Amino acid sequence: MVRDRVNSAKKIGLLFSGGSSRCVFQVGVVETLLDLGITPFATLGVSAGAWNAAAIAAGKANRLRAYWRFFCRMPYVDMTNLLREHSPFIWPRLHRRAFDRYIGADALRSSSMPIFIALTRLRDRRSVIVDPRPSSDPFTILLASNFLKPFYTHAPLIDGERHGDGGWSDALPYEKLFDAGCDAVIVMASKGESEGGLYRNPIDIDHVIRDERVIVIRPRHRMPLGFVERRWEKLAPIAQLGRLRAREVLLGERHSECDLAARGPAPTAYVSAIRKRIF
Repeated sequence: MVRDRVNSAKKIGLLFSGGSSRCVFQVGVVETLLDLGITPFATLGVSAGAWNAAAIAAGKANRLRAYWRFFCRMPYVDMTNLLREHSPFIWPRLHRRAFDRYIGADALRSSSMPIFIALTRLRDRRSVIVDPRPSSDPFTILLASNFLKPFYTHAPLIDGERHGDGGWSDALPYEKLFDAGCDAVIVMASKGESEGGLYRNPIDIDHVIRDERVIVIRPRHRMPLGFVERRWEKLAPIAQLGRLRAREVLLGERHSECDLAARGPAPTAYVSAIRKRIF
């Protein structure tokens, strides 16, 4: 049973993969993990999952829902931003406000829990994984993992190099958590089981994890949620889906609410079908 594997683990790593607004699914998963007394040894965040990973590492898990609701309430378009950042979108400003209010750089830097953030170095598109705690500005590292055009225009500069969304190069760097000393890793992903394997990068879009130490918690089907959905009435049910789905995976329960599915196949399903025909 999966729960037995989790109980026998001494150092559990949590991998928060990306998915923009769909990462609210992870909020519910975390709530179930904490309800079951499962506490992580380390966290690793990719893209939008970086914010959730940081909140857990900083000891702010109980503020995750408030964090998401606060972020979603703020307007994200400001035409005057065209002069400052050459974009009408003000996502960096919104993330800074939410981060400062619900996590805080000091809380993250003082965390005793290892935390890693996955980035893509834009010069060569290589995956780079860093610990943001020693940084004088850990927020910029988290923001870099989220950098995705056209929502952002200027890639953050870290150690003299431009970096972007971690999912471009590796959305599932679970090996890093084992290297950090974890003996089990719980992966929280947005891609539904009925959609095929997990997305790892643009080349490996149907990745299969064969390491038995890795436990994957993801929706049963494609979630009926837009990539940049910001209405809390749409997001809250997905957080609840995460709660129930975690119970299904960890405890073997069955919840009809987890049959929730978007209509029609996802765009990646067509890509997968074409790749299978070619290769």
